[in-house]
Amino acid sequence: MKNTILLAFVIVVASIWMESGINATVPAAQQAGSGIMSAGNPAGFIEKLAPGLFREVTAYNVGRRNQTSGKPCIGATGKNLCRLVAEGARICAANFVEMETILHIEGYGQCIVLDRMNRRFGRRVDIAMNENEVDRAIEFGIQRRYVEVKPGYP
Repeated sequence: MKNTILLAFVIVVASIWMESGINATVPAAQQAGSGIMSAGNPAGFIEKLAPGLFREVTAYNVGRRNQTSGKPCIGATGKNLCRLVAEGARICAANFVEMETILHIEGYGQCIVLDRMNRRFGRRVDIAMNENEVDRAIEFGIQRRYVEVKPGYP
């Protein structure tokens, strides 16, 4: 009887966990990374990051007021993202890591986090594109890609 109750409990917890959208680490053999304080986490909980997780990845156009803030070229770090992207820098926005963290996105390469997103996108990565590349950003859409936090950075 106790085994049946325990099994039922495990099944319920597993189904809730799977429906909650919690990202699983990939590959499973890797160990969890260091705890990161999330800016999109007002309660101050520490998110345990694995070396890599599948995350939603999108694109946005720096310099477009309807896609950014009231200062469309200035990122959350105060740097001019329009200038940096025009010079070829790979910039991204993410709330689950500290500013200036380097992320490696499967099929894209590395980007540096210099911007934030609306808090409802706390687990997403948004790749910065030039203001005139709206069609390219739309074509990119929403993708699930393997994202790694590169070691040696905040």
